[in-house]
Amino acid sequence: MVTSDKQQFTIVIFGASGDLAKRKLAPALFHLHSIDALPERCRFIAFARSEFDDETYRRLLFNVASDSYSSDAESWLEFANQIRYIHGSSNDVDSLRRLDAMIKADTEGLIEDNRLYYLALSPTLYESTISSLNEAGMLDEKHGVRRLVVEKPFGTDLASARLLNTSIHSRAAEDQLFRIDHYLGKDTVQNLIVFRFGNTIFEPLWNRNYIDHVQISVLEDLDVGDRAAYYEHSGVLRDMFQSHLLQLLALVAMEPPATNHADSLRDEKAKVLNSIRKPNAQEAATNSIRGQYNGYRDLDGVSPASATATYAALRLYVDNWRWQGIPFYLRSGKALRTKSTEIAIQFRQPPHRIFDVEDESGLVPNMLRIVIQPDEAIHLIIDNKRPGPQLRPQAQELSYKFPVGMRDAYERLLLDAVAGDASLFTRADEIELSWAVIDPYVEAWESELASQLYPYARGTWGPISADQFIAPGRYWLNPVG
Repeated sequence: MVTSDKQQFTIVIFGASGDLAKRKLAPALFHLHSIDALPERCRFIAFARSEFDDETYRRLLFNVASDSYSSDAESWLEFANQIRYIHGSSNDVDSLRRLDAMIKADTEGLIEDNRLYYLALSPTLYESTISSLNEAGMLDEKHGVRRLVVEKPFGTDLASARLLNTSIHSRAAEDQLFRIDHYLGKDTVQNLIVFRFGNTIFEPLWNRNYIDHVQISVLEDLDVGDRAAYYEHSGVLRDMFQSHLLQLLALVAMEPPATNHADSLRDEKAKVLNSIRKPNAQEAATNSIRGQYNGYRDLDGVSPASATATYAALRLYVDNWRWQGIPFYLRSGKALRTKSTEIAIQFRQPPHRIFDVEDESGLVPNMLRIVIQPDEAIHLIIDNKRPGPQLRPQAQELSYKFPVGMRDAYERLLLDAVAGDASLFTRADEIELSWAVIDPYVEAWESELASQLYPYARGTWGPISADQFIAPGRYWLNPVG
């Protein structure tokens, strides 16, 4: 990425001593640097409470993710020499003024001093950090852009998300704020837009007339681990559904945008989220199930009587012309058999069968499976004739496996944030609309209407009741493994 010799771009990572910065952000920035994807005059500043100096922090980064750096020693040295470390608190104005003075000294004489602030911090620090940045004069764009990247979760419910949006907007403009969801940086997720709107054979079928139902699954084989204390107050709905799953649903269900520009894409996603049926407490309980893996209550920070769900399945409806009456089944859970993220589009049965009953055993409805992880691919299930003298059908699979694109979703998202492209970032109204969808289910689960909390064994596909939830006539499409 070429930059004028009168401009500099500074990337500041707050919370630089945390796992996110060490294991994800630093390797992503290193790779972007090594392929010359970042601005030519790009500097990196690590800011955290830990008392390191520059060299100690550089060694820490290398030790944590040496596999990412050791293959190209020359690039690593170039990258490492551009990293400065500053000890301080992100919500302390004096610390931030020291940071600001250092950046200004490094950019003296340049026309533009562009900056990206990445808040790799606890969400509880977002508001105070942005307030302190504003007080220190570090959000003013008179001499260059100032962009803020924040991680999920953004709020814990609709009310808190609205308050946080209002507070941040009093200090920074919406176009300065990049709310990151790393799922949206995956090539397969982005390909949904091309696949749907670039192929005329699919778009006419993408509606209630031809589709029976949609399944969106984010399955994890790992358990809660050392996040138990956080998870006990979050649960699976706040952790996964409000962000990842609803964003995937919006991309599947949205109308064709006018352009591929950020506002056009996000306008259409917001329309979908606004169209999702908002149930009352009784309806929310009926259209959801919850589970908890055996052993969760034994973790440190978890109540022995915990009712926190580590597995959930929801049945949602999008009340608009395209999708009226078509169920969207969303599920996610911890400690399951394998790690997989997949979108499955189940098409309807043909309206009339011409084959003899005994010959129809091999017939299945057409199905489109979009695998987002671990192996990004698209599979289309069709019916063909079996070889032989008789007219007997059988299901066959047409597959396309994606070649390796960006090594990690954070690379794409960081590059877009540097460029100011907000297409893959979540807008304020999307955040609030997502919480408006999830809140009734959270409230129902915390009331006397809460459905039974089903236990399930680790290494399975979740509670057996999940199979009954999607039945009759439908079943979960589990990955092989």
